[in-house]
Amino acid sequence: MPSIVFMGTPEFAVPSLKALLEAGFDVPLLVCQPDRKKDRGHKIQFPPTKDLALEYNVEVYQPESIRSPEAIAKLSAFTVDFFVVIAYGKILPPDVLNIPGKACINTHASLLPKWRGAAPIQFSILHGDKETGVCTMLMDVGMDTGDILLTRKTNITADEKVDALSDRLASMGADLIVETINRFDELTPVKQDHERATYARLLKKEDRFIDWSQNAHQVYCHFRAMSPSPGVVTFFRGKRLLLKSMEHRVHSISISSNPGEITAIENDRFSVACGNGFVDIISCQPENKKELLARDFINGFQLKIGDVFKR
Repeated sequence: MPSIVFMGTPEFAVPSLKALLEAGFDVPLLVCQPDRKKDRGHKIQFPPTKDLALEYNVEVYQPESIRSPEAIAKLSAFTVDFFVVIAYGKILPPDVLNIPGKACINTHASLLPKWRGAAPIQFSILHGDKETGVCTMLMDVGMDTGDILLTRKTNITADEKVDALSDRLASMGADLIVETINRFDELTPVKQDHERATYARLLKKEDRFIDWSQNAHQVYCHFRAMSPSPGVVTFFRGKRLLLKSMEHRVHSISISSNPGEITAIENDRFSVACGNGFVDIISCQPENKKELLARDFINGFQLKIGDVFKR
């Protein structure tokens, strides 16, 4: 059976590591990002892949820099066929790419060359894509620029949020990496059309804030792309408001209103005007408070038609 050094850090990489182990491949080493302190308690948290590796008695290596001489020496000590890289979090230098006997293979959560980069799942939803997928590729020195080995496609459902889509793609990626390793010698790599490439940059804090001047579909896509984590935010009466549950409902009446304006209040929801159309808020979380159902927010804050959410 082929031997593999697995390089991956977050929850997205866990199904693939588990699939490779359960398929019987020799995985002598996991490389992941260092443990980090989390939340206000500053408790040390293991990367999700580390938890799984320890369960399977796989050695774990967590260098601060994959480019250091120490890291390269450590990896060079393993005689393996493949490095499998899934959301590791760092770009590999040529000295690392050249270590495995056959190839460095990456699984990426988009239909390359579309959405190269750090946040392909979020950008697929954010831009209203109807279809996405996973692909395996031969790694080179570029960012997601290598030749494609295998691709699997899937539809994005109209109400699918980033967590659910990420879970589906992680599961698809696990099946695909096992198939890629098993069939590697018979596969013909296909070059990407670099002129068609689009990029999914690392998300920033300001990406969380809703732009109510966009149309309702775009606002809803924004919500889905950021939910449940890190969540979308607006301002109400000078304070941040986290929007926890939203629906895009086609309203039967036309209302003249400004973007961000509350246009209708019902028992279990209230409607907010966008640049074109409306979205309904089902629950939200005021700053420094717990999540509230719409009816509790309406009553507690004396919400009225004409109130305005601001970016």
